[in-house]
Amino acid sequence: FAIAWRGRRADLWPTRREALARLEEDGGVRHDALLALEDRPAAGAGPLWDAHLAAMREKALAARLRPPRMTANAVDRYGLRYAAFAALAVGWIAAGSDAGSRLIAGFIPSDPAAAAAGYADLWIEPPVYTGKAPIYLLHANDSLPGARKEIEAPEGSVVKAQVNARARFRLALKSGRETLVGAREGGERSGRVSLVLSTSGTLTLRAGGREGRWPVRVIDDRAPAVEFVEAPKADANGRLIFSARIEDDYGAVKGSLRLRLDASQERPLDAPAFSKDAIEEERLAPVDGLAGPSGARSVAVDLHSDPWAGLKVVATLVVVDAAGQSGESAPTSVALPTREFFNPLARAVIEQRQSLAVAANEWRRAEWAFNGMTLGPEYFFDRPTDYLLLRTAMWRINKEAGGDYKETVADFWPLALQLEDEALELARRRLEAAKEALKNALEIGAPDSEIERLTEEMRAALQQYLQALAQSGEAPGDSPPPDEVVTSADLDEMLDGVRDLAKAGAGEAARQALSDLEALLNNLRPPSRTARGGGGQDRRSGGPAGEAGDLIGRQRELSDRSFERGQTRGAVGDDLGEEQSGIAGDLSEFMKALEGGKADPSGAATSALQRALGDMRRSEEALKGEDFDAANDAMERAIASLREGAGELARAEGAEARGEAARSGDGRRPMRDPLGRPIGEAAGQDVDVPDQSDAQKARELLEELRRRLSDGERTQDEIDYLERLLERF
Repeated sequence: FAIAWRGRRADLWPTRREALARLEEDGGVRHDALLALEDRPAAGAGPLWDAHLAAMREKALAARLRPPRMTANAVDRYGLRYAAFAALAVGWIAAGSDAGSRLIAGFIPSDPAAAAAGYADLWIEPPVYTGKAPIYLLHANDSLPGARKEIEAPEGSVVKAQVNARARFRLALKSGRETLVGAREGGERSGRVSLVLSTSGTLTLRAGGREGRWPVRVIDDRAPAVEFVEAPKADANGRLIFSARIEDDYGAVKGSLRLRLDASQERPLDAPAFSKDAIEEERLAPVDGLAGPSGARSVAVDLHSDPWAGLKVVATLVVVDAAGQSGESAPTSVALPTREFFNPLARAVIEQRQSLAVAANEWRRAEWAFNGMTLGPEYFFDRPTDYLLLRTAMWRINKEAGGDYKETVADFWPLALQLEDEALELARRRLEAAKEALKNALEIGAPDSEIERLTEEMRAALQQYLQALAQSGEAPGDSPPPDEVVTSADLDEMLDGVRDLAKAGAGEAARQALSDLEALLNNLRPPSRTARGGGGQDRRSGGPAGEAGDLIGRQRELSDRSFERGQTRGAVGDDLGEEQSGIAGDLSEFMKALEGGKADPSGAATSALQRALGDMRRSEEALKGEDFDAANDAMERAIASLREGAGELARAEGAEARGEAARSGDGRRPMRDPLGRPIGEAAGQDVDVPDQSDAQKARELLEELRRRLSDGERTQDEIDYLERLLERF
């Protein structure tokens, strides 16, 4: 416009003479032929003038007018006009689909309706878990554009608008015959409005008589899918391990294992039948390893503390995505691993705990069992707190009287752990926590000072665990071969290797060394931490006191059934009498095995067991005579005598163990580790314990690789090769 204004002429219409001159110039007419035709002779016409005019007319026939030429070179010598066109092109590209409407808005005045529409920000906000960026549809200074191209948005996205209008506004989504109207926050002419996209349709924003339309296609969020890749099984630590595959658009946020009792499993004859409530009950065990993106993964679940441990269950994987949708796998049958308890009282607590969990209607059996366990506290309880805890458990069962025992069942697990060995359990938890802290530090590449601190914490926790393991007395039996022995010095050396490798920058090697140490520690766990499948396992502890405890359990179960049988009129007891005869026979064989041995040096245990045998014979006769009251009285006396005998045997075993420890300290017998194995022999074959020279060689090798890699004269092939070596180490 500036160039055009500058080039304007004062007289915009050309004169006739100027027009003729332009025709002569454009047509290439020489000697002003057209202008000559306009001339008049001063002295009058003559033959010569006529000849001149004829010649000019012939030349004038060539006169032509060329098309108009757009040129401003005279006034725009630097070509600034081309910069204006370039800026227009850039603006057109930047505006995208709004270019046309914006260009028109520059030349056409806005109508009053558009002014009444005011200002609006409109955008689509996808759910956070999708990781997608917001989709902006309208900015504050944009006018409502009319129809737009189709927009794709994930299901569950929220359309949000911030409006400041001079007229009423409305945000809606029309899908078929249904119209969803956005929820307002504010007045009729200003405020915020939002709408959740659950179906495809046309999104409209109306204000001041104008309307913007955006076709929206909603991308469905599919429900997650999960399946077992590998059937669940128990590992060396008694955890349930399995492989699973998950498929979901954006990954799962929560996973669990749904358990139901397998009603078809075989039960011992003396075990209570599953109640209807127990068969219909579903238990959800959280499984953190199932959360995450799609793909296959290995998962381990610790279900030791579940009341159904040791029973067969029907397991189903359940995963939930961020949208709240769930997916399930096909069910599979599995026997839950269980922890084995060696303390007879702890084992009895676990048995009654499971009985209450699967047959709460048989609560009196559990009450009688706890009552029987607390007979003669002065003979069988070294810690008064154990007796009080068991009596409290009995009264809790009586107080519930067939009600909801879930809280009581949950509290029986820590009770059993305390009866088993509280110090060992606390030491194990501290060791697990220290190991996990060190593992996490290695994964994130923590500073050397932090690695050093965590290594020392794990060393202290390991020493505490070994000391508790040695004092627990839970590793009876013969010593293993010397090639399976791992000493305390070996464990310290492996910890030093983990620390040194981490300091040398070999993070992967350090994590592998820690994994080897973890595998070795798993082998150090006492038998009370090994896994067992379903029922029917041998529960003997391996010593005379343990065998006496098994006899007590069998006699107690028979007493329970005899009491129930006696409540029925006309009941017969011949089968119970035969079972009583079998228990008496086993006791007799057990007493013969004790003769001449070191298990009962004082003879007090044998005397108590002899009294128990006599009461068993009297109980057998009473049962066959259908005198259940007399039989029950005889059984109670037999149980009390068995407990007395078991206590004497346990004290004798403890004295023998202390004597062995004293002899081993004098050097007459080789020292043993917490599992009763001789210390000082070679390391086992399953775990390779690196010596100090191996760790030193690894550090020297890493330093040499780094030195060569820092050499600036290396070729690219050599650098790539050295980097691959560093990745391996």
